[in-house]
Amino acid sequence: MIISHEKISTLEKMLPRHNFLRVHKSFLIAIDKINYIQGNQIYLEGFKVPIGQTYRSSINQLLNGR
Repeated sequence: MIISHEKISTLEKMLPRHNFLRVHKSFLIAIDKINYIQGNQIYLEGFKVPIGQTYRSSINQLLNGR
């Protein structure tokens, strides 16, 4: 976990899109660290991250390989 005073949208623009995914208004995650997705949560090593309603479609695209 990294805490920053920078806006998350600024960080999102700086990170490579093929490696990172915005899944909630407060969370960006590394795609290769996803263990599994269940319901509205993404499970990472030792963390549960909620999936925001706005970001659900990007998660579905990732799961469908698009």
